[in-house]
Amino acid sequence: MLRNLDLKPVYDSDNHDLVRDLQVPLLREASDYLRGVGFFTSGWLRLAAEGIVSLVETGGRARIVTSPVLDGADLEALQSGNLARDDKALRETLRNSIRDLRESLDSDTRNTLAWMVSDGVLELRFAVPRSRESAGMYHDKVAVFTDTAYDSVAIHGSLNDSIQGSLNGEAFSVFKSWESAQSEYVAAHYRRLEALWDDRNGQFRVACMDEALKAEFIRLRVTQERPYLWESSSAVYFGRTGPKCAVSLRDYQSDAISRWMEAERRGVLEMATGTGKTVTALAAASTVYEREGRLALIVLVPYIHLMEQWADNCRRFGFSPVLCSGSQQGWQHRLRDQIMDFRIGAKNHLCAIAVHNTGARADFRRIVSNLKAEETLLIGDEVHGLGAPHLRSALTPSAGMRLGLSATPRRWFDEEGTAAIFRYFGDTCYRLELKQAIGTFLTPYEYYPIPVSLDDDETDRYETLTRRIIQLRAGAENDPDAREQMKRLLIERSRIVYGASAKLPELLRLLGELISDHRKQNDSVRGVLVFCAPGKHLEVLRAVAGTGLRCHEFVHTVGPSDRAKLLEQFDAGDIQVLVAVRCLDEGVDVPSTRTAFVMASSTNPREFVQRRGRILRLFPGKSVASIYDFVVAPPKEARACASDADISVLRREMPRFAEFADCAKNPFAARRRLWDVVDRAGMLHLLDMKPWDLYHELKGWDWNEDE
Repeated sequence: MLRNLDLKPVYDSDNHDLVRDLQVPLLREASDYLRGVGFFTSGWLRLAAEGIVSLVETGGRARIVTSPVLDGADLEALQSGNLARDDKALRETLRNSIRDLRESLDSDTRNTLAWMVSDGVLELRFAVPRSRESAGMYHDKVAVFTDTAYDSVAIHGSLNDSIQGSLNGEAFSVFKSWESAQSEYVAAHYRRLEALWDDRNGQFRVACMDEALKAEFIRLRVTQERPYLWESSSAVYFGRTGPKCAVSLRDYQSDAISRWMEAERRGVLEMATGTGKTVTALAAASTVYEREGRLALIVLVPYIHLMEQWADNCRRFGFSPVLCSGSQQGWQHRLRDQIMDFRIGAKNHLCAIAVHNTGARADFRRIVSNLKAEETLLIGDEVHGLGAPHLRSALTPSAGMRLGLSATPRRWFDEEGTAAIFRYFGDTCYRLELKQAIGTFLTPYEYYPIPVSLDDDETDRYETLTRRIIQLRAGAENDPDAREQMKRLLIERSRIVYGASAKLPELLRLLGELISDHRKQNDSVRGVLVFCAPGKHLEVLRAVAGTGLRCHEFVHTVGPSDRAKLLEQFDAGDIQVLVAVRCLDEGVDVPSTRTAFVMASSTNPREFVQRRGRILRLFPGKSVASIYDFVVAPPKEARACASDADISVLRREMPRFAEFADCAKNPFAARRRLWDVVDRAGMLHLLDMKPWDLYHELKGWDWNEDE
C-alpha cells in the first residue's frame, strides 16, 4: 500500500535517483497510474522496469498524456500495439514474444511497449495546442498514483519520462492524500489530469493514437526533447510519403550538402568527429529524394553497433532500412524483394545498411548490381576503412552517387588504399576541421602528455625485434611468408610500447591526484575513460578498482544491451571509470567523459583521432575535457643521447602528440612538458611542426607501421 512507503516531501537528482527511489516504489504499490509528461520514450520503461512489472502483475493500468513528438521506433511500437487491439493474431504474436516481463522490458523494450498497449495495460494520448495563437508545447510533469485502498500520491516536478531526463538535474515535490494538509494538492492534480485525459483542457486538445495519426499530429524527432512547433520545415510528419529531412541543419551542414551537390553528387565530407556527419549525409540523401522522386540508398558502416545507430537515424528520416550482416538472418531475401519492388515502381525509395565486410561479399554485390546507377546513392561511413584491400570490392559501381564520411579519410602510410577511396568517392568536397568545431559544436580540451620510459627488459626486446624486422624487410616485398612474419613482429613490437610497465604506476598517481582534488571540492570523481592496450585491461581494471573508484570494462565481449546499460550508468555517475579496449574507437558516443587517459599508444591517426572524438562531445555541465596521454620517451638518465630504441619509439609517438597539442587549449604548456625528452632524442625541431607536416617529415624516415 502507498501509505506504507516512507516518502520524503521533496526528491532531487542531486541526492536521489528519481526513477528508482521514487517512481519505482510508487508504481510497485499502485493499481492506477495517471501521468502528464512533456516527453515519453520507451527507454523510461526500461529504467522503471521493476515498478512496471508490479503494476502489470497486480492488474493495474497506466494512462499517459504526452506531447506528440516521438522517437520513430517508439511510434512503430505504439502503432503495432494499437493495431493488435483489433487483430487477435497480432496480439497473440506480441503476447508470445513476452517470455519474462522483467527481462523483456530490458532486452526488447519496444516490443513490450507494443504488448502493453495491445493488452490495455498502457494507453498513450497526445496533447496539442487548440489554436496556433497558443502554439506552445505540452510541457507539464505531473503524476498521480492510486492503490486498491484508494490512497493516492501526487508528484509534481521537472522530470520527463526518458533516458535523457534521468540524466538531467531534476526534482519532484510529493503530496499524500492521507495527510490532511496535502490532500487538496493531490485532489487538484488528479482533477486537472482527468480533465486533460478526457479532452476538457482549454489550452490543449487531447487525441488518442488513431485520431492523432489521422490528424497528422504526431511528429518524429531526431534527438530527445526537441521542441514542438506548429510550422516547422525541419519536422517529419507521420503520413507524408517518402524520406524528408528530419532536423534543422546547422549552416555548415547545409554548406556541406551544397558542396556535394555542386560536385555532381560525389565527394568526401571530411568533418571532425562529433559534428554530425550522419545527419548531414541523411539530409543529403533526403534532398536527392525530394528533387528526384526516387532513391535507392546504400549505407556501408564498419561495425554492427554502428549499423543499429544508422538504422535508427534512417527511420527518423523516413527510410525503412534492410539491415545486412551475418547477425541478420534472411537479409538477402528481404533486400532482393525491396530492390524488385523498387525496380517495378511499387515503391519509390529503399534503404540498405550493410557492415563493410558484408558489403564486400559477392552475394551483396550481386543483389545491388540490379540497381540503376543514376538512382543509387552509396554512403560510406568511416570511409577510411573501405580502402583496405579486402574491402574495396564493397565500392560497387552500381552507385552513381557517392558520399564518403570520415574525420580522417586518408589511410596512414597506405597511399594505394587512400587513392582507392578518393578514386571511387571523389575528392574532399567539404572539410570541417576540429579547430572550427571546438567551442561551438565540441568541447574544448586541455592536453597533458605524460612521459614514460621503457625499462631495460622492454628496451632489449624492442631492439631485438627491430633487428629481426630489418633482416626480413629486404626479402618481404617478394616473399608473402616474410611479409606475414614481419607483420607479426611489428605487432609484437608495438605491444611493448602499448603495454609499457611504467604507464600503470603513472595512471594510479594521476588518479590519486584527481581523487584528492575532488575531495577538496567536496565532490566525487566521474566521467573518467581509460584507453588501454589489448591484454592489459584486466590488470588496469583491478588497479583502478583498488583506488576505490567504481569502474567497469568496456570491451568487445560486452553485448549491445549491456553496453547501453554501462553507458547509461557512466553518464549518471554510477560508474566512475570505464576501461576500454578499442571498441570505443569509432561510433560509440560517451559525451559525459570529462577526463581521458590514453595508455594505448596508437601511432595510427584513425585510432587516436577517433579516441579524442569520443571525449569531446558536448554534455550538460561539461565546459572542458582533459586528455592525459602516456608518451613513451627516452629516460631522464639519457642526458647525452638516447638509444636507437628510444628514438624509434618517440618518433612513432610524435604524430599523436602533434595532433593532440595542435587543437588543445594549452598547446604551449603541452610542448613544454616534452621539451627535455624530445631534446635528448635530438628531435627538438619536430616539436612545433603541424600534424601533416610531421607526417611528411616522417615519410622520409625508416618507418615501420606498427598498427
